[in-house]
Amino acid sequence: MIAPLSRADGAFNLKELFEKSLRKYQHRTAVIFDEIHLSYGVLDQQSNALANALVAKYEGKEEEKRVAILMENRPEYVISELAVTKAGMTKVLLNSMLERDEIEYILNDSRANILICGPDFVEIISQLASSLEHLETVVCVNDDVEDQPNRFVALDEFYRGYTEDVPPDVDVSPDDVVFHAYTGGTTGNPKGVLHTHRSRAMLYYSALAELDISEDDRLLFTTPLPHSAGSFFRSSLLIGATSVVRSGFDMDQILNDIEQHRITWTFMVPTMIYRLLDHPEIESRDLSTLETVVYGAAPMTPARLTEGLDRLGPIFKQFYGQTEIPNLITTLGKEEHKTAIRHDEEERLSSAGQPCLMADVKIVDPDTGEPQTPGSPGEILATAPYVMEEYFERPEMTRETLAGKWVRTGDIGKQDEQGYVTLLDRMSDVVVTGGMNVYTNEVEDVLADHPAVRDVVVIGVPDDDWGEAVKALVIPKDGHSVDEASVISYADERLSRYKKPKSVDFLESFPKTPYSKVDKKELRDAYWEGAERQIN
Repeated sequence: MIAPLSRADGAFNLKELFEKSLRKYQHRTAVIFDEIHLSYGVLDQQSNALANALVAKYEGKEEEKRVAILMENRPEYVISELAVTKAGMTKVLLNSMLERDEIEYILNDSRANILICGPDFVEIISQLASSLEHLETVVCVNDDVEDQPNRFVALDEFYRGYTEDVPPDVDVSPDDVVFHAYTGGTTGNPKGVLHTHRSRAMLYYSALAELDISEDDRLLFTTPLPHSAGSFFRSSLLIGATSVVRSGFDMDQILNDIEQHRITWTFMVPTMIYRLLDHPEIESRDLSTLETVVYGAAPMTPARLTEGLDRLGPIFKQFYGQTEIPNLITTLGKEEHKTAIRHDEEERLSSAGQPCLMADVKIVDPDTGEPQTPGSPGEILATAPYVMEEYFERPEMTRETLAGKWVRTGDIGKQDEQGYVTLLDRMSDVVVTGGMNVYTNEVEDVLADHPAVRDVVVIGVPDDDWGEAVKALVIPKDGHSVDEASVISYADERLSRYKKPKSVDFLESFPKTPYSKVDKKELRDAYWEGAERQIN
């Protein structure tokens, strides 16, 4: 039995969209994990069973239904995501790189009722169980839950006996919230960002148009699916493509996958591309099937990008976006990369491209909101059909970020007369290292508790490999001895790996602004001297 499509506006209803695509391409291979090959049909059946179990679990309850997913890239992650969507519920995706305190905060702030948890995180969740006040059920992707609290249940047991034949019969509106993501901030805790079925559907349509994803592609994903990779992966499911998904980044494995699976499309952050270009076997391996390498989360240096184009050809495509308006504010296409090289236009190669077909950009004075003339720097405002709905339970922050239909990105940039946008700096104190956002106040708060640290400022400094590297500037307490190894070791125990400082400098004092605030710009300038922009 095939569930009927009940709404004329099903084009903006992810439940119906994925139900249709999984049926339409049921005989094609959807995902390859190591030796596991999952067809669209198998994904459909297994996500149906889990979705029906989720609906039954919530039967008779009227509260908002939020299901969190915490695991590394694996088959159950894909099945769980689809199941939550089919169940008409809101998914809260947690990055597998988060630390214990971050996991605890997000689960409590989102008010997730159910957590589907990978085996690597069962122990952490078990330790946190008493402090997770809203969490009623932890569904574990393993069978070893006998020693866990009563609310823990194995995934196989959770959906055993529920039908695989049809998805749940639940009413879903395109304006219902389907996605509850978290973004960091320069002050306070991370903010929950809400997106509707309509906004996410438009994002996936835009990705298909902007990023050259076709039904014949064989895609490779090695970065965490809760981030940009997940959006591109879900777009590929709407068109019947095949994706190879890995649980982590390993360059030798990537080269093997490109050759073995004849990969045509992949997404990498710049650091990964640098690793590829520096690999000793790059010239001897067969990478001829690669047609598209999408990069984003941070810009690439023109020198390395030129090297990539020389070695791999005009296959690169850049995107720029943020959680509030995901991924596709601007793109710099393959032909634009090639033209910039041909005409020696380094500034064009340094740009983030032009606004996407569904997006618009304007540059304004950060203080007055007045539009800037072409080439003049200002704050980047952006709009698209996939703008966030709001920050979860933060109306004041929502009003600060949403200016009518426009999102205040907090990025400083300029736009030339042809519409190309170049990022120059950030209004907020964000370091983008290896494609991951690090919010400096969070690192400062942790390091400030070091017993020998009197004061600390965290900035981003240029790094050929990571784009930017996290650097801590420390003033020691009087009478205390502290060195770089001590500070980094302290961070190791309290911060995610990508957030910890890669280097530490010691100062006697910090420069101050006329308003007696630490002048971070002056501190950064010393490390960015000679650079045309304070972003890498």
